[in-house]
Amino acid sequence: MYMQASFIAFVALFHQALAAPSEVRVEERALKNNCNRDNLFRSFIDPRYSASASAFCSTYIRSTVKATATETTTTTVTASKGKRDLPATTSFPASRLSSACSCILTAAPSPTTVSTKVVTTVTVTKSSTCSVPTPIVKNGDFETGALAPWTVTPYADYPANLLTYGVKGPGYAGSKYALIANDTLAASYVELDFEQSLTVCPGAKYNFAAKFYITDPGDQPSKHKRQATNPNKQVYVEAFVDDVLIAFNKDDAPAGPPIVWLTLTGTFTATSNKAQLKVEFVTTDFLVVELGLDNVVVTPA
Repeated sequence: MYMQASFIAFVALFHQALAAPSEVRVEERALKNNCNRDNLFRSFIDPRYSASASAFCSTYIRSTVKATATETTTTTVTASKGKRDLPATTSFPASRLSSACSCILTAAPSPTTVSTKVVTTVTVTKSSTCSVPTPIVKNGDFETGALAPWTVTPYADYPANLLTYGVKGPGYAGSKYALIANDTLAASYVELDFEQSLTVCPGAKYNFAAKFYITDPGDQPSKHKRQATNPNKQVYVEAFVDDVLIAFNKDDAPAGPPIVWLTLTGTFTATSNKAQLKVEFVTTDFLVVELGLDNVVVTPA
């Protein structure tokens, strides 16, 4: 028990103070307080122990104030026996200790206030589900027979009569339609941008894929013989999301028919709930080139 340990510590102080004269006149204070001079009290005011008693009682009274339960048991201590000393084994109720200590102190010590601050950390996990309509790319197979919702932008300085494009057939793997573009008059530079706005989840990663082909009718000996020996053939098919390149194909030697479908792939991470997809077709050096685009898809990674 706390009082038992405290009082035993006080008895130890008694032993340490056997040869030390009192520096505090506790007996005079006791007379003024009209205290009961029992054996415990007389031990406290004994000149041999009074200084140690004052120090003990200051701590004891404060400790008692801090206690949260009332002690009803008695305390047993062992001390060396001498004239007017406590018997070798003596028991005192807690009330006797408190009474004797109160008598030798000039004033009751101020209670020690114990304040416990409990800090609770709450981690809030915001659970949100982001769902987007599927397919993410609308009319990516062009099976509606129309371009919408795709938009097509040709290079601004390119005369419209030098370029044709639209939804035609056949498409990939025998499907009915694909997007077909033709540089029929072999212009020096051709650029076509096919674009669509996508609804996506911010922070989510996506896979992009599309089927395409490139043919160069100039490779046929009976047609456009000037292009058949052109050493600078350059045809590009590229994909961008929000103007960031995600897929790229360069063909330095587009051949004539038959059509061979290839795959263009890439990945991107959405930065908002909208993403602008652009598939770009570029050809240079007076080529007579045909581009086919089909099965454009975007799926969660």
